[in-house]
Amino acid sequence: MKLRILLFLLLTSSVFAQERIPPPPCSANGNTGAGGVIGNGGYLSGYFGTEIHFSIDLGTETAGSEFNDILVFYIATGKAGRTTIDNTVDDDADPYRIAISNSNAFGFGSTITFPADFEAAYAIAVDASSGGLYGIPNNGIVGSGDLIYIGSVNSTLSSNTQPGFEISFEASNILLEPGDEFMLVGVYVSPQGFTYDEGYGEGISPNTQGSDNITFTGLPSQSTCWNTLGTNDPELNTVIAYYFNDKLHINGLFDKVDIGVYDLVGRKILSQKHQIYGQKSITMPLKADEFRFIVIETRKGRKILKVIPR
Repeated sequence: MKLRILLFLLLTSSVFAQERIPPPPCSANGNTGAGGVIGNGGYLSGYFGTEIHFSIDLGTETAGSEFNDILVFYIATGKAGRTTIDNTVDDDADPYRIAISNSNAFGFGSTITFPADFEAAYAIAVDASSGGLYGIPNNGIVGSGDLIYIGSVNSTLSSNTQPGFEISFEASNILLEPGDEFMLVGVYVSPQGFTYDEGYGEGISPNTQGSDNITFTGLPSQSTCWNTLGTNDPELNTVIAYYFNDKLHINGLFDKVDIGVYDLVGRKILSQKHQIYGQKSITMPLKADEFRFIVIETRKGRKILKVIPR
């Protein structure tokens, strides 16, 4: 079984004494007008070096829920942006621009009003085929092709039935330094601009659909789900750990370890104890294409691997 190792988190035991493993996700709004594929999901986010990473959990386990449309995140970084997406923003050059601008090209145009002090300067649009990062001009008319394509967000979503996926991009692409904060809200929109009631942030009323306007009144609680990635614990820097071919491989550790495997919402699905004498390969079959946090705990601290088995 092939595996893409996405990132490592090395944290001290004193930190973990106060934090949940994994940190709680930013939950979507719970609405189910599109079957719950977005509304029943959540995400984790943070920096890994100079990159911003998102791990997005979908509600595809709900019967009949498929990711058939476009998830749009609007991002506010503190620079000048737009407080609304209204009829002055109508980019119909492709499905992603239609979704971001809630274009009226198919008669479903609506106005999105952002929360107080939120100015959308950028947007991410992603579906099962692709995903990109766009700049939103902060004034004037935005017509066909005027949203600024910045680059790919490296989406791992390739099927409309996946339980989750990753996106990532350089912080510098939105003029941030690693560690800088930003705000976001999200909507779920069809390639024709048909808006659903599922998304991120307070204010999307249940049964919102089509050309209904949206007025956001609040943000996802970033303080509970934002996690700074790549914090090194010097005690475990020399320990190598990775997951490959249904096994957890550990090298450079002489200690007793507790190993726990958690899903994205923090449920422990596996627990083992081992004595490591330098190196060990531990059989650990995990379900393909689902996010897992593998927690290796010793007396010196904890090391966490975040993996998606393939």
